[in-house]
Amino acid sequence: MSGLAQRLVMPVVIGRRRFPSVGLLVLATIGASLLLILAATEWRHLNDEYAYWLAGSHLAAGTQIYDTTAAPGTPYAYWYPPPLAEVIAPLTAFISADAFAVAWTALLLVCLWWLAGRNLFVALALIAFLPVAVELRVRNVHLLLAVLAVLALRRSALFWVPAAALKITPILGLVYLAAEERWRAFVTVTLAGLSVLAVSVVAAPWAWQDFVNVVGPRAGMDEASIFPIPFAARFSAGLALTVIAGRLALRARRSGASARAGEALLIIALTIANPTLWVTALSLLVAIVPLWRTAEAEAEAPKVIAQ
Repeated sequence: MSGLAQRLVMPVVIGRRRFPSVGLLVLATIGASLLLILAATEWRHLNDEYAYWLAGSHLAAGTQIYDTTAAPGTPYAYWYPPPLAEVIAPLTAFISADAFAVAWTALLLVCLWWLAGRNLFVALALIAFLPVAVELRVRNVHLLLAVLAVLALRRSALFWVPAAALKITPILGLVYLAAEERWRAFVTVTLAGLSVLAVSVVAAPWAWQDFVNVVGPRAGMDEASIFPIPFAARFSAGLALTVIAGRLALRARRSGASARAGEALLIIALTIANPTLWVTALSLLVAIVPLWRTAEAEAEAPKVIAQ
């Protein structure tokens, strides 16, 4: 399958010029069409990003950010840990909800472009993957999480800290580090995460109390998933897959091979263990694209040098 996908996006070379493949152009055309439809319809009104701005506004005013009467799917209900609202809170004093929506949409598009290797055609082609189109429609956090996961695996494990601050599930990154026996990184990320948590709790203790009392009991509701599988079962499955992913990465590292199989399995584990496994959550899977492509580049580098 990887060979077929590679042939699908392999550029066409005519003389000294390189052109996108026909398959990539077809997917990019579909993605561009979906993007235009979203821009003309769904981007004309607020969506999930308003929940983030609203939570920040409430936090800045010292009022409750979690709605005790909300259910999964309630418009503009905030279900995330307090740090996201704490970061946005000071911005609400001079950035309107509409301006924030524009900025958040731009951020998601930049995330998609970065995940596509800074290639416009690949970015548009990724939108043809319907979960990405739906993610851009509702403007959630999964593309940002995908970027943080790639950075955590390729640049620094410390990127697991902001990822876990957005959604609790990326704490599985610690399990991955332990399974890979990267103990120094494990300790560093743990200490950094605890420090961020301490600062967040001190800044808004009532918000964390509400998060535990309001969000905690509802996190496992079947209505928050496209599959009628309890969150506890999905998280357990994600935990098991994370351990396997870490061991695969460890074996690959010791043998000098690419760890991309373990990394891809970790992204799948994070997706399965997402508290709200709706279609938008599946857009997190696009993190596999840059992980796979950079792994191929790293594997080919020694061959180029040898020549």
